[in-house]
Amino acid sequence: MMNTIFNNRDIRRFFIALGITALVLLVAGQLVAASLAASTRNALYTRDSELAGALLDKGLPAAEVAAVFTRDPGAGQGEAGAALLREAGYTTDTPAVYLPFLSAFRHSTALSLFAFGLVFALSAAALCLLYFRSQQRTITQAECQLKSFMAGSTEARLESDADGSLYKLFADINSLATSLTAHLDTEKKAKAFLKDTLSDISHQLKTPLAALRMYNEILQEDGADPEVLSRFTAKVNASLSRMETLIQNLLKITRLDAGAITLKPALRPIQAMMDELSRSFETRARLEQKALSFSGSPSARLFYDPDWLTEAVSNLIKNALDHTSAGGWVSVSWDESAAVTRITVKDNGSGVHPEDIHHIFKRFYRSRFSKDTQGAGLGLPLALAITEAHKGTLSVESSPGQGALFTMTFLKMTKL
Repeated sequence: MMNTIFNNRDIRRFFIALGITALVLLVAGQLVAASLAASTRNALYTRDSELAGALLDKGLPAAEVAAVFTRDPGAGQGEAGAALLREAGYTTDTPAVYLPFLSAFRHSTALSLFAFGLVFALSAAALCLLYFRSQQRTITQAECQLKSFMAGSTEARLESDADGSLYKLFADINSLATSLTAHLDTEKKAKAFLKDTLSDISHQLKTPLAALRMYNEILQEDGADPEVLSRFTAKVNASLSRMETLIQNLLKITRLDAGAITLKPALRPIQAMMDELSRSFETRARLEQKALSFSGSPSARLFYDPDWLTEAVSNLIKNALDHTSAGGWVSVSWDESAAVTRITVKDNGSGVHPEDIHHIFKRFYRSRFSKDTQGAGLGLPLALAITEAHKGTLSVESSPGQGALFTMTFLKMTKL
């Protein structure tokens, strides 16, 4: 408990100042005591001088008078003298008012002690005043900072560099303020993110909804014609499929950004994921007359969530197939080294224009050079979000007409 108290810098300084003051007053007390002793000695000398003069006036020889004050009296003389004084009415119970010498001595002693006590009390009061004024100044400054923080100045902080319980409390308040500021920033970002997401969804759904409304009007007018019915029913299904894909991708990205999804990575072979992707895309590649190949080490393993990383690689393959003409090829490969594991998706399609290379991972980005009119611009951003959720990076290398190479790189987790 005492260590906790003296950890406070201001309290420590207060007691140091109090100790120094007490030491000074102690020395002053010794000086007062010496002064009182000297005053007492002078008063006794004056009293003895008056008594000696009175005895000389009575006709006693000077030698005998001097001997009374300079030699040690015997025990019997003290008792005889006390008896004589009692007969004269002078005892130890005689009031000081009847003894002028004692009354004067008592008065001077009381004045000296009062002065000394007054100096001590004023010194202690001055130290307490200085200490509490310093504490009040510190508390007032802290109060101003707190009011500033509550008024919206999130950078306001209390002084907490010194040691002591008060400054430790200030440090805890600063930590709380930092936490509240971070929470406030998170809330602002969440609101901005929700606003942007709702705006994006609204914007992207306008086109397919308008198309569905138009198809519905056509079917209402010419639905009896089998050819019209067949053609526009197919268009309705295509629009619905596009809306479904759009909404699903938006929800996936939103859940990833909001931290609403907890990945379940484990050390798994990459070959298993690639076998599943090969089965998923072989029919489309055959129908579109495109060569799709998978190659990599069967023993290569990676910490990943199979559902989400499969989604990311799937989007890269879809993007490659979308931008590759009939007769083209798409190659998926993977390899590992001592430090990293890589998954690459390469194609010989139309490639990426230099103007677009730094924007293709942005949501809803549509290149003015792209011939793809159906894509919503969410496949690559989703692949990037999933890769980064796995602590990896996604990069692209491409030139117009020379195809594209997408590379997912994951650092190997090692124990130090």
